Amino acid sequence: MQIQISGQYGDPPSGALFAPLQRQLNICFERHVTGNYLRSITKFGVVLRVSGTIWAFEPKGPDRLKLFLKRQLLTMDMVYACQPWKTVDRNALVPVVSADMATCIGMMIERARRAGEVLQHEQLRTDAASALAEFERHFLGEAV
Repeated sequence: MQIQISGQYGDPPSGALFAPLQRQLNICFERHVTGNYLRSITKFGVVLRVSGTIWAFEPKGPDRLKLFLKRQLLTMDMVYACQPWKTVDRNALVPVVSADMATCIGMMIERARRAGEVLQHEQLRTDAASALAEFERHFLGEAV
């Protein structure tokens, strides 16, 4: 199984701030989420939709959770409004993004559970939490 994070950015500054976070999330999930936790779903896909001056995304927060069993895919959007990201530095944003990813993954696991897909619930949660802890350590150091 794979957890993959992609992004749609509303302007160049939002991409410059969030793209490195997106890349590191993918690296961490690839390292830690390696088991067969689900029956037929092979991928969780989260899209970071970050509002900017060119595109604005609504509503903020987790949105559009969709299950595509034929494609073995569960997708979700995580929407960030222009504020507060425009006024913070990356280090302040890291724990917010980490918590948001934990929320999205939790919602996706629950949706998979309702569909009868979950085989290793606790192991998936543990491995995802390990990935997010590594993500935070990468940017914030051992203080996390």
